[in-house]
Order: sequence, then structure tokens, then C-alpha cells
Amino acid sequence: MMIKTLVLSLAIAIGAAGCGIAKDQHAAVLKDLEETKIALADTQRSKSESEDELNAQIQTLTARITDAEERLARLTNDLDESQASLAVYESRTGSLEESLQATRGELAELRKARAQTEKRLQAYRELASKLASMVESGQLAVKIRDGKMVIELADNILFDAGRTEIKADGQNALRSLSAVLVGINDRNFLVAGHTDNVPISSARFKSNWELSTARAVEVVKFLEGSGVSPKRLAAAGYGEHDPVSSNESKETRSLNRRIEIILMPNIEELPGLSDALLEGA
Repeated sequence: MMIKTLVLSLAIAIGAAGCGIAKDQHAAVLKDLEETKIALADTQRSKSESEDELNAQIQTLTARITDAEERLARLTNDLDESQASLAVYESRTGSLEESLQATRGELAELRKARAQTEKRLQAYRELASKLASMVESGQLAVKIRDGKMVIELADNILFDAGRTEIKADGQNALRSLSAVLVGINDRNFLVAGHTDNVPISSARFKSNWELSTARAVEVVKFLEGSGVSPKRLAAAGYGEHDPVSSNESKETRSLNRRIEIILMPNIEELPGLSDALLEGA
């Protein structure tokens, strides 16, 4: 419409010049023409400005969901266009419908994964809050390791070197921890013993396997005695084979000597596994 006005004004200006129209009328037409040109330039410049990209992604899963939604919109648009010319795009429509369904399924899975991740994050925050005083005192640490919530206690709080008897400070820490674990009703707990790579050979323990397992069992027995249901407890020894640090120095080896209490995930928290089991039932 703006271009038509510009052309019309130009025609009037030319006609005015050729037909002897008064100078003031001619000047008015030229002024309108100039204003129209300026408005057209402003419109074109405004249209050329691009919108800022969204940069408020909350987390990786949210970004992936956004991408999936955009792809879904594009596929939906492509499908609508193909259906408008079905005779031409009939073969393409089938492929687009399959892609659309696949993208919808992917989007649903991503939303489910995000909800599960947010649930685990909330559980982690609640656990960390309940154990905040013990964390601040250095008795334990709360971590996410390999996708699981882990309560980590250094072995020097619990045990003397090469021994399995729980020290007094360790007993106090485990009593405080038990009071929190008793209130977590939807989890089972795996107590895992870990050592460094320094070999041990004694009359009782022939290797770090035996030592780490015996320590885990002692912690399980103490937790049971402190009120944690034995049905929710298990013990495992990893020896030196699941380190969290190198064994190159005394300081780094001390990080590997530890007891972990792992909050085992529920089956619904394992993406895709619960659905697969239901399909196979």
C-alpha cells in the first residue's frame, strides 16, 4: 500500500509539472512524496530488525524441550502445507506424520525426564537441609554421584586404621544420621565400604575387599540398632576399586577411604525402565 501511494504521488508530481499546476500545489505533492519515502524507509528498516534470541534456559532438559517444541511446530506446519497439496506431497506426508509422532513422543519423554530430575533435585535439597549441621561440622558430605544421592563419611571418623570397630565419634555421627534416615520412608539404603590401594594382609583381613565389606556390615548393624529398618539396608564392599580421587599421595588416598550410604533410586526415577518393564509384562 505504501509503494502504491509513492507511485501515485510520483505520478501526480509529474503530471503537475506537465500541466502547469500552481507551484504551491506542486510543492505540497513533493512534500507528501518525501514524507512517504521517509515512512517507507522507516518501515523497511523496522522490518529488518531481528528479535533477540531467548537466553533464559533453566537447564539442559528445558533447552532440549524447547528445541523439540520448535521442531514439533515446524513439522506441524510442514504437515499442514503438505496436506494442502496432497496430490503433490502424498509420499512426503507419511514421512512427516511419522516424524511428528516421534517428536511428540520425544517431547513427552523429555518432559517426564525433567519432572523426575526436578523431583530428585528437591529430594537432594531436603536431605542436604536435614543434614546441614553435620555437613558444616565436617562429619559427612552429601553428594550426587553417578546420578544417585550419596551420604559420604570419612573413615577416620568411623574407624581406626585396619579396624572395623566404630569409634565413639563415629557412633555419635551415625546416631544423628539414623534419626534422619528413619524419616525417609521411600528409599532403601546401600552402605558401601571403600579403601585406598594400600594392600592389607592380616590374620583377619586378607585384602581390602574383606576390610571394606566388614566395615560396611558394621555400619549396617549400627544403623539397624539405631532404628533404621533392616529391610531397607544392604551392605557392600568395593575395596580400592571405586576411588573418588587418585592414590598418588597421602592426602588423596584419604579421600578414597570412606563409607558411603547410597539412597537407592525408585524404579519410576529410572527414565524409560519402568515403561519398558510394563511393556514386557
